[in-house]
Amino acid sequence: MSGSSQRPVSGRSTISLFYILAIGAGVMRTFSVGFDIVALNTFASNPIIYGLISQWVSFAITLTLVVILSIKISREGKRRALGYELDPDFGRISLLPSRPMLYLFIAGSFAGISTFFYYILAGSTDASVVLPYGQLVIIYLLIGDLVAEKDTPTIIELQCVVSIMLGVMLVGIEPGGFNVVTLLIVLLPMNVSSAVTTFLQRKTKRYELSEGLRVDSLNMRIWSLLFLNIIMTALSIPFIPPDGMNQIMQSFDAGFWLMVGSSVATFFSLIMYIRALGRGTTAIVNSLSSISVVLGIPMTLIGNFLLPGAFGGIASDSMLWVLKIFGVTLVMMGVIALEASDVRSLVIVNVEPQVGDILPELFAIKGVESVSGLAGKHDYILSIKSRSLSKARTKILHKIQKIPGVKQVNTLVILRDHR
Repeated sequence: MSGSSQRPVSGRSTISLFYILAIGAGVMRTFSVGFDIVALNTFASNPIIYGLISQWVSFAITLTLVVILSIKISREGKRRALGYELDPDFGRISLLPSRPMLYLFIAGSFAGISTFFYYILAGSTDASVVLPYGQLVIIYLLIGDLVAEKDTPTIIELQCVVSIMLGVMLVGIEPGGFNVVTLLIVLLPMNVSSAVTTFLQRKTKRYELSEGLRVDSLNMRIWSLLFLNIIMTALSIPFIPPDGMNQIMQSFDAGFWLMVGSSVATFFSLIMYIRALGRGTTAIVNSLSSISVVLGIPMTLIGNFLLPGAFGGIASDSMLWVLKIFGVTLVMMGVIALEASDVRSLVIVNVEPQVGDILPELFAIKGVESVSGLAGKHDYILSIKSRSLSKARTKILHKIQKIPGVKQVNTLVILRDHR
């Protein structure tokens, strides 16, 4: 972890970097799933055994990469780790404090459950189906926010939930109808676990070790992956057959380079995703990274044209493909509409004379994105975001007015953002 005094002055704007990170995470996720699908359709007879080996290979590669990225070099008169370019909070591989380590242990445990079921699904379908399944996590994150805020959903939130749910069901349709077991796996253990993991990753990334210094995404990846692999190993052992060791060696020999490709793609996908979570809301990050849903279909079609059968079977029924494409469209519309429905506002706050600094109290209010102190007739300006004007008033403005010393609050609704 680097010191807070060593922050770079980036040549890229914060907004453009955020978009690059979030979209890049989705693109790399597509490549990662593609490598797994090819392996499971060409040589791996048991998806659980392949997944177990692949995850430990991933840990070895990730550990090697982070050790290399911990090497310090001199640049512009300062010694910085190579990984500083990936995450400015990174200094070297290290143990984290107890609280973020606890977050990562819980996140890694739930990620182990989600990953276990991911390999089961990946062994029986193609990338164009697996990638949309992962978008259901947005529904659980939204439900979690509503429960935490003790709030009722808006019409647009309900529409987005229905759109994503219906889209996922259409994507998963098979020639014989719906696979109930697959849908139950997707709806319950796979995406519920992913939602808990995402929430805790975001919480860990925003944990301040010292002023201006947060937990870095590279150390987060190392430790969460270790806990993930331990849990996945425990879940996999009962399903390994008596000749499992022979299958393990065969899978390792035949698919080593595919595992390496999947591991490297996953490494960069998660690093970019975690960094994006540290810069923006979960809904926006997931909306941008959902580009993987769109890329899944062309990758399946082009991949099977180049390597027949390697990217999963392609249904000959044209109507089935029409339904799948329609389902992907519904998922994308639901995800993007959920992000686009946010109402952004600026709030100008005046306080009573001789009132102390209330910046921490203002920034602690859920929905407040940024707070700045002003010189002149106004004292503070806040940027807030909510699903509707009524929620902004009831959930945010009332909390601001309850802070001792606040005299006047004025709200300016942003009709259009020019960036």
